[in-house]
Amino acid sequence: MQRDILHLAVPDFAVALARAVEPSLRGQPLAVAPTLSSNSLLRCVSTEARRDGVVPGMSIHLARKCCPTLHLLTPRPELAARAASTLRELASDCSPLWEPSGDGRLFLDLTGSRRLLGSPLDTAARLEREIADRLRLPATCGAAGNKLVARMAADYLDRPGICDVLRGSERSFIAPLIVTALPGIGSLRAERLLQDLNLRRIEQVAALTVAQLEPICGPFAALLQQRAQGIDPDPVRLPRRSTKVVEETLLERYCNDEAPVRAALGRLAEKCGLHLRQLGRAATSLRLTLGYADGARAERRLSVGAPCQLDLELMAAADELLQRTWQRRIRLRFLRLGCEQLVAPDRQLNLFAGSQRNEAENTLQKTLDQLRQRFGAEAVQWGRNRAV
Repeated sequence: MQRDILHLAVPDFAVALARAVEPSLRGQPLAVAPTLSSNSLLRCVSTEARRDGVVPGMSIHLARKCCPTLHLLTPRPELAARAASTLRELASDCSPLWEPSGDGRLFLDLTGSRRLLGSPLDTAARLEREIADRLRLPATCGAAGNKLVARMAADYLDRPGICDVLRGSERSFIAPLIVTALPGIGSLRAERLLQDLNLRRIEQVAALTVAQLEPICGPFAALLQQRAQGIDPDPVRLPRRSTKVVEETLLERYCNDEAPVRAALGRLAEKCGLHLRQLGRAATSLRLTLGYADGARAERRLSVGAPCQLDLELMAAADELLQRTWQRRIRLRFLRLGCEQLVAPDRQLNLFAGSQRNEAENTLQKTLDQLRQRFGAEAVQWGRNRAV
């Protein structure tokens, strides 16, 4: 059966959100980074900044050398959450079968809906218009017979619009594109294809056999050869309820001082706690991963006595886990905190004196969440988490 797959994308999602709030930022070279430290890595870069050689993953120090007029911004998670929620709402109005694919990206399966919604082109035009009206965000849409080519069609556009690939011509559409346009190929494989085999266009990769690609790409060769021919049997999958909550951070400065490390870990616990409460779940297990400056990693897991979802509970458990995991005096550069084995929160209060304390903690947490939702995630923080 011929499929109709639509890929909806808001290019440079974090930058687009900032410009929707502050229109004066339009036309300026922008980049979004977790912090404004010179060692912080860029997460999102505007088209204007890319023209000067700035790319995601580059440090702020190097980015300023490439583009002295670069305007730096920090993430706005509350805005991103509201925009993502609106995108999901619009997608579900068009199709019950939709799949998130990263920040500001969604796949929709419109197969069999032509009688109800019209052609995929009409649906894409309606979605693009509604996103512009409700969110003031520019969107690109790619329509094709599979997810791979639909995404490439959306990324092919350099301005808001729709790219509709005729069904059956997916291979012809992607053939003249550069190798790096293939999703998932990665910078290392792309470099090997370009330098070792001198393959510039996707059609050159499609002409090779799996055996010819294996010395360069290893086990990825078969999938690469399939994608180069515009083939993607992967269906659009409904979003599954997460079985864990994970937050991570890159430290502004490599350090082995306890105060800034505990502060960063406390902020991760706050984020995990907020996500757990939004899901209506509590964690019975925590997992901490530490990344050292020399490239080594350490990981350890801790089972908690009672399911926890409050900030103070999670921070106490994370501190205990940090003491068990942090065994080297090498400077740290990376922290990841995961909450696993999620269950329904325990509503039973402790008897006698403990019940009043539990009720007070729950009331305090609810008030903090309301303040953060209204004024931003950093409006109210625990004192230890503001250490530098």
